Amino acid sequence: MTTTKIALFAGAAVIVAGGLVLAIRMNPSTSTNDGHGTIAAPVGVAPVKQAGQLDQINPYTHVASIPATVDPSTIRFEKLRMVELASKTKTTSDSQDCKERQFREPDGSPCQTATVVERVQAVEATYSYNGPAVSSGEATPGRDTFSVYFRPEEVGVDGPVQKLKRDQAASFFQMSTYRAMVEQKVIDKEHSHFCEGNYVDGSWVRKDPKCQDQVQYANQTVPSQYLTVQVDLRQPVATR
Repeated sequence: MTTTKIALFAGAAVIVAGGLVLAIRMNPSTSTNDGHGTIAAPVGVAPVKQAGQLDQINPYTHVASIPATVDPSTIRFEKLRMVELASKTKTTSDSQDCKERQFREPDGSPCQTATVVERVQAVEATYSYNGPAVSSGEATPGRDTFSVYFRPEEVGVDGPVQKLKRDQAASFFQMSTYRAMVEQKVIDKEHSHFCEGNYVDGSWVRKDPKCQDQVQYANQTVPSQYLTVQVDLRQPVATR
């Protein structure tokens, strides 16, 4: 065998061996201990879906908030109906979706999805009220609504609640309103210092360019901007 033929055979052997190594790397064998024949995830790679967080919710709320400018005398009962409300939710995070969302819409919103796991039956009581006027002297533009929710056994109605007449259904409940006092941070004008100046072409220009405003704040208790409406059963039914 000539030297040229020996070199050709040696080169072919190297090529075949390289092809076998590449094939082994591209097609790893499946473990015989795995009955489903799936390939395990690479070490160090976390799963995309993270464990969900379960949150218990109390859907039976008897209070609602409406603008404080509303006249409480305009609140009136409208209707009852049976509804289903979420009582337990599951919040999950998708890391892959989070990365894609931050790339498409970097608005800082959390990459979480809430799913309703359990629902419960509830009696929904709907009320309406005159909405606030758009401006002084104008007529009130229609009526707005709010709803509160009760357990069916609390109301204790025989038959479908939707078939009750308005006056009959309204007699089950009593309503009260109150306006809470809240703390609000306001400017303490007595202990604050503001630089003198004038508006020039729509911009505030200080008389003394070196002057710096010194603003002090103080906590002040003021009436809330919302009116709390509480609806209670007139004669609560004893629950088991």
